Amino acid sequence: MKILHFLHTYGETNGVSYYVQNMVSNMPRQVEHKVISAKGRSLPFFSSLKIPTVEFFEALGSDFDIIHVHAYGNFFSFFGAIVSCIRNKPLVWSIYGYPRLTGPRKLIYYAYRYLMAPLIFWRACAITSVSHDAIDILKKETGKAVEFIPSGIDLDFFKNKDSYRRQENVCFVGRLDPDKQVFRLLECKSFPLLFLGPDEDNTKKKLEAEAKKLGRNASFLEAQRSQVPSIYESCRYVVLPSKYEGFPLTMLESLAMERPFIATDAGEVKSVLSSIFGSSAGRFMLGADLEQTIQGLEKSDLTSQMTDARTRLADYSWKKISERIAKIYSKAMPDNISKS
Repeated sequence: MKILHFLHTYGETNGVSYYVQNMVSNMPRQVEHKVISAKGRSLPFFSSLKIPTVEFFEALGSDFDIIHVHAYGNFFSFFGAIVSCIRNKPLVWSIYGYPRLTGPRKLIYYAYRYLMAPLIFWRACAITSVSHDAIDILKKETGKAVEFIPSGIDLDFFKNKDSYRRQENVCFVGRLDPDKQVFRLLECKSFPLLFLGPDEDNTKKKLEAEAKKLGRNASFLEAQRSQVPSIYESCRYVVLPSKYEGFPLTMLESLAMERPFIATDAGEVKSVLSSIFGSSAGRFMLGADLEQTIQGLEKSDLTSQMTDARTRLADYSWKKISERIAKIYSKAMPDNISKS
């Protein structure tokens, strides 16, 4: 079984890229993979909008049984659907979050939703989503079943060596994207701030200026994947104040490193934290002010809770996630589709 992954990001510092890399590397051996990803630059204000030119023709000439496209709202998923039509091959589509845009950017969303997305809806023989939040919307849009398959974690890679109580940084991990509400970290007054991830739309410069104005101690890093666990280890708290999310990998990574994870109620965040911490999950939900949330957590030592949380992450192993996706591929094979 040969799978062609056609996507806008791979080998980069973001959730979609990490998901596909880990899923591919943990897939059963009988599944072969080829990845074609974007080599060009993004359009202004949209990191995911990279136009496949050379990549499109490379995909057309590739040897594959199934084409797997990734994420909603990018050109690669649309052009992947065209490849699926031309080559008459099944299309599997994975969603990592549903875009909720405001202002002028919403016009781009509407153009995509009504001019491009319908082709993906039609061609998709299987659709997966990392969050229940998007499933109801996708069912209405596509008229098809959508299977929930969460993100995963490599517990051998993410191993903690020191207590969070010995650290000081309050950290954000991900793209410096306005929709991630990264400026909310500046609400924290009591600890140094660390931003790990690539800049987007000159947000870093704006953050630096605002941090200086408020007298915050803020530093910025971009790192290789191999360095990420040690950076998590330098954190006291990891914060994700996003407007919307699917299933953030930073949540699993933080908990695997036994770092308290503070986040807005977006995507699967509240559901997962509740399954791990029970009734005390509310303590980790970001309230009206980040400083107040942190000070509430500072009143007690969370070390034992973090240790217990890590043990509960076994259900999210990449091996289990990849096995579930392999089953979807098997059902999507042309012979199996004709039988169903």
